[in-house]
Amino acid sequence: MFLPALRTLAIAALALFAQSVLLPADVQAGRFQPVSGVTTFEGEFTVSGQRRRVLYVRPVASPVGLAPAIVVLHYAGGDPEEMANLIEIGQLVRDTGVWAVLPESRGRNWAFDPVADRNGPDDVGLITRVIDNLVAAYPIDARRVYLTGFSSGGFMTQRYVCERSERIAAAAYVSSTLLDSLRKVCKPSLPTPIIGMHGNRDPKVSYTKKSGLSSAPDTALFFATLNRCLTPPLRSKLPNIANDSTTVLLDSYDRCAAPQPVRFYTIDGGGHTWPGNHYQLGFAGRTTQDIDATRVIWDFVGNYSR
Repeated sequence: MFLPALRTLAIAALALFAQSVLLPADVQAGRFQPVSGVTTFEGEFTVSGQRRRVLYVRPVASPVGLAPAIVVLHYAGGDPEEMANLIEIGQLVRDTGVWAVLPESRGRNWAFDPVADRNGPDDVGLITRVIDNLVAAYPIDARRVYLTGFSSGGFMTQRYVCERSERIAAAAYVSSTLLDSLRKVCKPSLPTPIIGMHGNRDPKVSYTKKSGLSSAPDTALFFATLNRCLTPPLRSKLPNIANDSTTVLLDSYDRCAAPQPVRFYTIDGGGHTWPGNHYQLGFAGRTTQDIDATRVIWDFVGNYSR
């Protein structure tokens, strides 16, 4: 049991994650913004008696052989279409041939806390059902299924890595840090290549340690330790190409077992945003244009298979 004061702090920290990320009207259009060479369709699953919607974004052209797939988890307050538009997933699908699959959370937030959400929606089960259906019903390579998420979706990504890592080949999270409650129970069945990104001026999910959660750098270190990375990360400063009052630092954990490397990007001056999108959301902080998170994530995760 928490002491009353500590419980109050923990509840306040968790409430922060449920705050919505409000976006411009063209992103909030409620429909997928069309991309040439890409088509969409919807599916539906019933998990623990609850109906859940899934958006599929796929290339029009049939792949030669089996295609990879990336499961994308939206932010709190968002939905699959808004997330797809924000991160321009259609353009990635068009250019690479990957399928993108975007499930919808219950109540527009994910059940990412194994303690606080233990009686909530079975989102781990939902993601597993989505992956099972992907490889059974469509031309998807079961060995090349990946997972990523933003904000609340990033927290859910971390939970899935901890509980069902054998189902994905690599993962990525943006603007999310490690819950103490997850740290205590995180026992992945397999090490997983993973990439994280976080702005050090994030006003919603703190870059530094807060009650109930790790700092962003310590979150990356935790996953590097799980992957048995043997040395401290190599730090590099990426080119400052945008002159937008942000810079990007990359910590690379490369000497890891298997190998299963970990990458962590600090957006110096960045906020609670998806790097590389075209919106400067003042209330959420700056969006760096020095990297495109969607492409950086794909360039990393797409190298791996189970």
